[in-house]
Amino acid sequence: MWEVGMSGKRVIGIDVGKSWLDAAAEGCERVRRYGNDAAAIAALVEQLDPAEDLVVFERTGGWERNLEAALADRMIPWAVVHSQRVKAFRQVRGIKAKTDRIDARLLRDYARDRWNAGALRLGRREDVTLDCLMARQRQLKAMRHAEACRLATAPLDAVRSSIEHMIAHLDEALAATAAELARHEDEHPGLALKEEVLCNQIGVAEQTARGLLALLPELGRFGCKEITALGGLAPRVHESGSIRKRRGLAPGRTSIKVVLFNPARTAMRFDPQIKAFCSRLRARGKPGKVIMVAVMRKILVRLNAQLRDAMAKAPAAAAAR
Repeated sequence: MWEVGMSGKRVIGIDVGKSWLDAAAEGCERVRRYGNDAAAIAALVEQLDPAEDLVVFERTGGWERNLEAALADRMIPWAVVHSQRVKAFRQVRGIKAKTDRIDARLLRDYARDRWNAGALRLGRREDVTLDCLMARQRQLKAMRHAEACRLATAPLDAVRSSIEHMIAHLDEALAATAAELARHEDEHPGLALKEEVLCNQIGVAEQTARGLLALLPELGRFGCKEITALGGLAPRVHESGSIRKRRGLAPGRTSIKVVLFNPARTAMRFDPQIKAFCSRLRARGKPGKVIMVAVMRKILVRLNAQLRDAMAKAPAAAAAR
């Protein structure tokens, strides 16, 4: 049996792979292996207690999504940790070897350290649902765009008919996804409030707001430096003695830059403050791409601050009613 650890929580680190889940729990030296399929995940989750257990894992290209959904259904607390921070923790502890079992134990120990420090952010079911729906909407739109391009050059009637049938089917799927997103917002009024706050920024509309909240659920809860680092918009400085290397961007969630690209272009034209900011950068001889990244970073910092302030005011407003 797994024993309860310190602070009344039993931390369980899970190394997620395409085929396997390796689980290392506090109070148990043995690392248990489960298949990464619905039946095995259900068997794993069945052993967990929502009041006592805390599950921690990393993003692994989508192979962790079924586990995350199962944990959310059972209301078992979980946290997704940043792989770069776990890597740094590994280096600090001097661990050279790398196996699935070692990684599971490392995730467990890292989570315990962060939990005791009060710095472990738990996942939320509404964030998982929004992320899945927005990801599916992007996939459907990409498929529809591809079919529309094929329709423009289709030489045969039979081919055109097939493409038109597929486009109609994709339109129905998009409508169903949009309805599901609207229902999700109705069930979570806080999400609608966040979207309203984000849409106050020039260049940001409903789709951009939803995309940011899905890809960056930490928005409004972290400081400006940490949120830009997560979004892949933080400058990476490399200076040592007389060496001054060219600055680049620290790795982050690259999809954030895709979401912010068109809002940044709009803000550069119609937002007076952003427009003045761009003029100052051009006067200093900054290249266009550098200006674009700087604008995206400024917009993200501004949205983070606005959402933070709105979330702080929301409980006070509710209490005053």
